[in-house]
Amino acid sequence: MTNKTINLPMFPLAIFLLPGGITRLRIFEARYLKMVGISSTLGGFIISPNQQSNANTSRWGSWVEIINFDKGEDGVLEVDVKCKSLVELAVTESDKDNLQFADIQQIHHWSEKQSDTHLILLADSLLSLFESNILLNDLYHHKLTNNPYWVVSRWLELLPIPFDVKNDFVFNSSYVEAKKLVNSIISKEI
Repeated sequence: MTNKTINLPMFPLAIFLLPGGITRLRIFEARYLKMVGISSTLGGFIISPNQQSNANTSRWGSWVEIINFDKGEDGVLEVDVKCKSLVELAVTESDKDNLQFADIQQIHHWSEKQSDTHLILLADSLLSLFESNILLNDLYHHKLTNNPYWVVSRWLELLPIPFDVKNDFVFNSSYVEAKKLVNSIISKEI
């Protein structure tokens, strides 16, 4: 990964997406249709969950690339995106169409690591969730359930826990702490 600063368009959306995470977006506003159009030449766009900025909070986002697009039954553009990196957001500006752009710097994150160990309980319960949810199952063609970093990342994205708790795992908390949290929640449910 590079440490150079890149300028990319932003899509403000309160969603938590770690590297390797995939989601489907419905795009209908003109400025975001423009964003989709130019994202292929710019290397993607940023999903920015944190629009508030103060001196004590780092603003971050998920740098995503489009992996599929289609029209929904209602004619609205549906775009599947995959997070390739987390980024810190620096200077932001808006163009004449009110599309925001930000200077970004990549964040190296534990969710990008590879491992050949296995978290049986968490992996099996995640596979069950995918099998029971057609959209999730369709989005994730390659389920890396033998990689504990991938498994914990997907659970953090999917669990209905407060965003500020999830936000702690972007900069401050480690994989071990994330795994403890996810394991405690899933163990109680089973």
